[in-house]
Amino acid sequence: MTLDLDRPFLRQALLDWYATSGRTLPWRQTQDAYAIWVSEIMLQQTQVKTVIPYYQRWLTQFPTIAVLAAADQQQVLKVWQGLGYYARARNLHRAAQEIIQKFGEHFPADLEAVLALPGIGRTTAGGILSAAFNQPLPILDGNVKRVLARLIALENPPHKALSQLWQLSSQLLDPDHARDFNQALMDLGATVCTPKSPACLLCPWQPACRAYQLNRQTQLPMTETRSPLPHKQIGVAVIWNNQGLILIDRRRQEGLLGGLWEFPGGKIEPGETVEACIKREIQEELGIEIAVAIASSP
Repeated sequence: MTLDLDRPFLRQALLDWYATSGRTLPWRQTQDAYAIWVSEIMLQQTQVKTVIPYYQRWLTQFPTIAVLAAADQQQVLKVWQGLGYYARARNLHRAAQEIIQKFGEHFPADLEAVLALPGIGRTTAGGILSAAFNQPLPILDGNVKRVLARLIALENPPHKALSQLWQLSSQLLDPDHARDFNQALMDLGATVCTPKSPACLLCPWQPACRAYQLNRQTQLPMTETRSPLPHKQIGVAVIWNNQGLILIDRRRQEGLLGGLWEFPGGKIEPGETVEACIKREIQEELGIEIAVAIASSP
C-alpha cells in the first residue's frame, strides 16, 4: 500500500492533541512492564472505567510477576471475579509462571518472546513494548481500526483489510515517540472518533480525514451482518446428600469460565424437561441417580 498521507503533520497533530486532551490513566503513570501488561490484558473487550478499580486491586494483591506466579489459580480468579472473560486471568497466571522460568522476575523486552506468552497477540505486545520501553511497534485494537478506516475511507470491513491497516498503523507511527503516539491513537478513537456521532470538529486529523471530506464518517467503518448469537437453555441443580453436603463441579480449564466452580447441570435437549435434563446430566457425568424437586416460590 502506498501511503499518500502527510505523516509528519499527522504525527505532530496527534501528539499535540494528546498533550492537552489525553486521558490521565493509572497505567500511564508507570513504565513498569508488568503493570502495563496487566492493564493491556484487562482492557481487552472491557471499558476503561470498569478496568480501573480491578487494575488497582490486582496490583495490590499481586504487586510483582513473582507474586502472581506463586499464587494459586483460585486466588487469581477470585481477584478477577466480575471482570469477565476469565481466560485472560488464566493466561496472565500461566504467562507469569513462564516468565519466572525463562526470564527471572523481569518482563521480556523482546517482541518474539512476548508474542510467545499465553494470551498476548500482536496488538497487546505492541501496546506493552511501546508503553514500557518506547519501542516503535504498531498497534491495531478496535479503536485504532476505526480511526484508520475513517482516515483513508476504507471501502472494506476492517477485519477484511487487516494487512492494510497494520501497514498503515506501522507507517504512521512516530518512531521516536512510540509510547505517546500509540496511547494518543487509542485515546483518539475512544474519545473523539467514536463509533457513533464522532466529534470531528475536535479531531486533530480532521484536515486529512477522507471519511470527513466525503461526509461518510458516520457510515465508516463498514460492517457486515453478524450471525445471531446461539441461544441455549441450561438446566442447573443444587444437589445435596443426607449429610447436607452440596455438590459443586469445577469447569475444565479450556473454554468459557474455565477453572471456575459451578452447580452441576447441562444443556436441555429438544423436548426434554428441566428435571429430565438434570437427571440425565448427572447420570452421564457422575454415574449417580438423583431425585429432582423444583423449588417453588414462597
